[in-house]
Amino acid sequence: MKIVFPNHSLGIGGGARFVCQLANALADKGHDIEIVIPEEGSIVWPLRVKITRVKELLPDAISAADFIIPNFYTTVMPAWESRKGQVVRLSLGYEPLWVKDEMALKTYQIDAPILSISQWHRQMILQGTGRDSTVIHGAVDTSIFHPFPKHSSLTGRKTIFYISRSKSYGYFWKGDDDFWEACTRLKDEQLEFDVVVVHPEPDQLMTNIPCEQRTPQDDHEMAMLYAQADLYVYTSYFEAFGLPPLEAMACQTAVVTTDCGGNRDYAKHNENCLVVPPSDVTQLTECIKQLLLNDDKRQVLATNGLNFAQPWTWQRTAEQVEAFLLTKINLV
Repeated sequence: MKIVFPNHSLGIGGGARFVCQLANALADKGHDIEIVIPEEGSIVWPLRVKITRVKELLPDAISAADFIIPNFYTTVMPAWESRKGQVVRLSLGYEPLWVKDEMALKTYQIDAPILSISQWHRQMILQGTGRDSTVIHGAVDTSIFHPFPKHSSLTGRKTIFYISRSKSYGYFWKGDDDFWEACTRLKDEQLEFDVVVVHPEPDQLMTNIPCEQRTPQDDHEMAMLYAQADLYVYTSYFEAFGLPPLEAMACQTAVVTTDCGGNRDYAKHNENCLVVPPSDVTQLTECIKQLLLNDDKRQVLATNGLNFAQPWTWQRTAEQVEAFLLTKINLV
């Protein structure tokens, strides 16, 4: 099949990672995959597919294909109006939850099938639009995200890993303030631990907690940060899927995560992680404390997480997408 993914940018972020990983996995299965992207659009993820640069992402700039798969709402109408292939909307997040533009909702009302990425995400779309969708799941590259020795085995101090996103860049739902407040409370209790942070945005990281800020250059370096930590903390209020906790599990690192919706398909409380309500700093603090102090509990969750994550491959995601598209291939 010829499949085109139109995108404005494939920069830092889970959605861009999802598109690139899926495109590569579909190409590995023998499909003809093409990314159409404006000249100024960034691409930070490695791609093994054809990349076509265009002046603007307009309908006449999109290549003909069996399927055109837009994702973010601003790519949907150019794909639909191109009339150059069957449009299947890959929704990587229900945009009306955070986008004020009325077009975000309108793009869900065109007569194109929708792929969602979790059961919670499917329900958000159904409640907001009355339209059902087919669930495919996010995944993890276990050839990259896998266990490494813990840094604490050398230092004797536990390490918490956190990915901070800036509210000034629109990431108001990531719960950064909750994480830093939890760390403050733990420090007030005289608990000793180190914090390693990745902060992708160029503004200054705002925290009074001593931490080591890292800037991984690729997934291998990111995987090392997950794997060398004893604990990964995820504080989002809502996510369509949420890749980082699954990546941490694949690195055999214990996870504390909020119940942010999309991760319910893989985050199982007291089985492979600890799950707390969004914005509940008290429970967040207690769960982090529990895993800092209880080595046995932490190691059980880490091992269970590792075992659970193994089948969640991008190859499986590509198979799910391929199977769905094959049911639509003769429908015009």
